[in-house]
Amino acid sequence: MDFSEIPEFLIKKINSGEKPYIAVRESYLRLLLELCKHRKKPIIGKIAGTLQELAIQLIQSNFYNPRIMTEQERLFIVRNAIKKAGIPLWKSSAYIEIIDNRIRELKEHNISTEMLKICSKKIKGNLSKKIKKTAEILSNYNFGIETYRKYDIFSLFEEAKNKEPPYTEIILFFIPQILPLEIDFLNSLNIPITVLTFKDNNSIFTKLSRENLKLVKNWKIIEVKPCETALNFSFKPEKNIEEIELIETSYVTESEGIKLVALFIKKLLADGIPPEKIAVAGRSLEGKEILFYEAFREMKIPLFSQYKGIPVNLHPAVKKFLSSIEKTEEKLLTNWCISLKKFVENENAEEELIKELEILNREIEALTELNIIEKNKLSGVEFLELLKILTKSRTFLISEEEPFGVFIGTPENIPSSLATHIILFDFSSGSYPRSFPFDPDFSYQEREEINRVLNLDNPILEALPGRKKLIMYEFQTFYNILATKPDQIIFTYHKDKGSSTFLSILKTYTKVKEENQRFNTKNAERIISIYRNKSQPESPIEWGIIRWKEKLEGAKEMNFIFNTKLISRYLPKNLSVTDIISYFDCPTEFFFTKIIKYPKTPTIEAIEGQIYHEFIRRYFNEKKEPEALFEEIFEEMTKDADIPHIEYHKPFIRDNILKFVSIWKPITKNFEQEKPLKISINNSLSLSGRADWIRKNNGKFNIIDFKRSNVNTGDYNPGKVKSFQIILYGLSLIDDNIVKVVKQKKHKNINFTFISIPKAHKKNNPKTWIKSFSGENITREIMATITWILTGHSLIKKGFFPPLKINPYKPGSKYICNLSLKASRTCPYSNTLSDEIKEKFKETIKKIFKIHYENLWKTD
Repeated sequence: MDFSEIPEFLIKKINSGEKPYIAVRESYLRLLLELCKHRKKPIIGKIAGTLQELAIQLIQSNFYNPRIMTEQERLFIVRNAIKKAGIPLWKSSAYIEIIDNRIRELKEHNISTEMLKICSKKIKGNLSKKIKKTAEILSNYNFGIETYRKYDIFSLFEEAKNKEPPYTEIILFFIPQILPLEIDFLNSLNIPITVLTFKDNNSIFTKLSRENLKLVKNWKIIEVKPCETALNFSFKPEKNIEEIELIETSYVTESEGIKLVALFIKKLLADGIPPEKIAVAGRSLEGKEILFYEAFREMKIPLFSQYKGIPVNLHPAVKKFLSSIEKTEEKLLTNWCISLKKFVENENAEEELIKELEILNREIEALTELNIIEKNKLSGVEFLELLKILTKSRTFLISEEEPFGVFIGTPENIPSSLATHIILFDFSSGSYPRSFPFDPDFSYQEREEINRVLNLDNPILEALPGRKKLIMYEFQTFYNILATKPDQIIFTYHKDKGSSTFLSILKTYTKVKEENQRFNTKNAERIISIYRNKSQPESPIEWGIIRWKEKLEGAKEMNFIFNTKLISRYLPKNLSVTDIISYFDCPTEFFFTKIIKYPKTPTIEAIEGQIYHEFIRRYFNEKKEPEALFEEIFEEMTKDADIPHIEYHKPFIRDNILKFVSIWKPITKNFEQEKPLKISINNSLSLSGRADWIRKNNGKFNIIDFKRSNVNTGDYNPGKVKSFQIILYGLSLIDDNIVKVVKQKKHKNINFTFISIPKAHKKNNPKTWIKSFSGENITREIMATITWILTGHSLIKKGFFPPLKINPYKPGSKYICNLSLKASRTCPYSNTLSDEIKEKFKETIKKIFKIHYENLWKTD
């Protein structure tokens, strides 16, 4: 039987009058949806779910509703167990999670307190003491569970043993590992058990499956034929196969990676792939739901998430409450939680979030009454530490979720999602296979010793699973994904971590398409090949590339890697303010686009911003119908743009701009748009620019700059790089020589405003999409801005192009010249500079800044 035949196999069982229960590891709704589509009619009754849900169902058959613990309740019981054992780290949320993981391992593998005590007697030295202490913690935990009178995920299975299920058969649907605790539970039910598993390929990648099946008794095993790519998957593949389309691409930042995923999905949807056939899988996606949620909503992608909601601690109202906490303030934990709920209510947050906090309050009160939580007051610092426990795995629901949306979840759930197009997010060598979990009390060797003493020869039975077991689990999980024979798998990974072990192996016997990286265009091929030692340099600028590489690799000569004459020969005569700002963001990119003059690959974000600006310029002049004008501008600005999938962004770009102009109603008197400007800094530098929107009223100028990003962040504060442009433009409205404007204190007559176009329509509240500041209050920031622009130009002329972002001036610093150097997200070449060289660079920049500052602002 092939994997594609599984739905029909299950439907035949259902149609024959049998009543199977299909057990999956986590999310079953997508599988149920697919069965209904194949069957062409609904399925009555519960036929699928997790083994935990089955256990709850069996307990409920006794005519009472079992009370199941939340993550918070269990973690507080773990915390109390550590405290009772006399361990000083009981207040550390990080240590509590480490102990919680250890308790999970022991309970999942049916390791009792008595077994640990016996083990401690057979081992001598410090390890024996550590095992005894673990036995004590486990005993305290078990007592806490009994005291609280709620089922944790482990006692749930124990209580449900020997119950009679209302099913004719239980089918385990490609579960990577069946835990000993679950095996005992299933064997007690006296009902046929069928295991759907892929036939293994006799390699380490499927060893876990073989070990699983050794433990089962009288279970029916159905080995499903995997695809050829999976059967060939090993460290020594037998032949070359091109059965599945495989694509790899990398990203520099997490948000960029999520946007990349959304773009791939847009392309698939445009190609006619139904959203329910697309899945995104990755480790540690929990906590990133809000990023996926926002990206999907922006691009109008339907979403179906395994995680069911957005983390409570990511909500703006919760963040605002946390930032308002005084460190010295003291309250009981119950009162802290009540204050949090009231604050969120006053912020008019979503009803779902408030309900979630109500449930949390009830849990904390119950735990306090039973003395599981101490009744003493906590400082603000202590509460913030406990909040990591309070909000762990606690989410509020998202209303947009729908079963026909793109699935987002863990790799284990990909087979049950029945997806044909799979995007593996952050499939990096840093995550796959997983490294050994950090445990300060038990080393890898000590875990092996414990397992040896307990005579646990099967890895699945390990009391404290080691690295080998975890790697086996990851191998089996990926093998299961591969074996389903999807039409396409897209690997996305963080550039700094590199691609995964799995992708490396696949590359040895399959054809993997690599997405082009930035700057790797036909026009730039020669310069790139020189950088990569594939071609010999000929011109002075090409020799500059070699000199640059030598500097990156540790050459000890001057900080500057090109001489002034060489740079002057290639530098454009008319630089704009935007050019200097782009230099700060990535000197390397400036070098390629302005010195070598290879055009920068256009991005969707850049085109989107251009469309916004052009629309506003023409909308208030041409008086055309907004919908028709948008169509006209979009066609004009994208027809020659070599950007894949730009059409898929069109609906939300249109939605943003149309809603913006319907809300923003400017006073259209005494205003100018797209005004060309000339900016002079004494006799040192002349730059060009173009202001978006200017209005003069009662002798005061108000200058407006439209942005496609959120302006209500620290990045747009006066004195930060993103404010440089609007400050210089505003000063030049009074006089070309902007230094003169400041010295004569005429900058007090200017108001500066940023407006975020995409944010404007979310709430009709200017606080969310407008940021304004007056020249009267930012004299120091204005002086620093002018000095930094002059400094940036000096660095360019001297040939200073490190692969780093220069982040100048931090408001609030006691020093007017402060900066950081860090890797730039726009630079495709890795930063290889030592900390020593970085410090030299910083000191050089500060020295140039100081010289300019003293020359510009010295008193006459």
